[in-house]
Amino acid sequence: MRVLCAFPEAMPSSNSRPPACLAPVALFLALLFHLSFSSQVGDRRPLPVDRAPGLKEKTLILLDVSTKNPVRTVNENFLSLQLDPSIIHDGWLDFLSSKRLVTLARGLSPAFLRFGGKRTDFLQFQNLRNPAKSRGGPGPDYYLKNYEDDIVRSDVALDKQKGCKIAQHPDVMLELQREKAAQMHLVLLKEQFSNTYSNLILTARSLDKLYNFADCSGLHLIFALNALRRNPNNSWNSSSALSLLKYSASKKYNISWELGNEPNNYRTMHGRAVNGSQLGKDYIQLKSLLQPIRIYSRASLYGPNIGRPRKNVIALLDGFMKVAGSTVDAVTWQQ
Repeated sequence: MRVLCAFPEAMPSSNSRPPACLAPVALFLALLFHLSFSSQVGDRRPLPVDRAPGLKEKTLILLDVSTKNPVRTVNENFLSLQLDPSIIHDGWLDFLSSKRLVTLARGLSPAFLRFGGKRTDFLQFQNLRNPAKSRGGPGPDYYLKNYEDDIVRSDVALDKQKGCKIAQHPDVMLELQREKAAQMHLVLLKEQFSNTYSNLILTARSLDKLYNFADCSGLHLIFALNALRRNPNNSWNSSSALSLLKYSASKKYNISWELGNEPNNYRTMHGRAVNGSQLGKDYIQLKSLLQPIRIYSRASLYGPNIGRPRKNVIALLDGFMKVAGSTVDAVTWQQ
């Protein structure tokens, strides 16, 4: 509809009649209101749309979407995050007490913090509270290996709500750490390209730092245990894991557990394959370790954390589920 109207140059006086062209304008507005109201009350009749010559006919569909009742909901922890154990190697684990980092991480809660990744299966726990410290010159190792002294110098602040250890690290520490991390990054890349990985040592002190960060940030820690420690018969060697479990329980750390990282790649990474049924038995063994520990008797257990489920990976998952499907609280996989 096209409405043409010529208004007088001068505005009409208060007692003058409105221009005659306002009648068709009012009719046009009434038509628009009718169409708008019809769409709001759920009129789903297709409206014809003018089409240009040579184009296929299109139909405009008006839908009513109900937002009162959700069809599906996701867990409030759905958007979560992960730290690879390589942060032990390059030294960034020592900076998880950073006040700025903890403050930013709190904005992500509630969420899971998974401590796992490619180097999960090269991680070994040693219950050493105060390992030997280097007293060398003021280089990166001096600051990072004397972490407890650095924390004192870093003006530790006590979070009164959670009793967290929060630090303001001196700029010189951050600069030295960046230098060390840049050098270590080359080492990590070399390991990745050569597919030969060195073992990582997680001390009790390092575990304290990790849990302190998760707890202070309002994140629930999921710890992935090393599944590549194997006995001669290819069964899982749980000695290091048991030591870690006992230490964590003594500290009353609220942790969920996982075993291994992408077991479908073990042959490539370690030259030793683990099939689904054997991995299932390993999970049953881990469950038997958790149950006698009071704080972990009902802890969540996740797995098998496979790669994309296709071809041989599906066969591994199928074998795992037949043996240990009832053991895990959720099935995990990576894309």
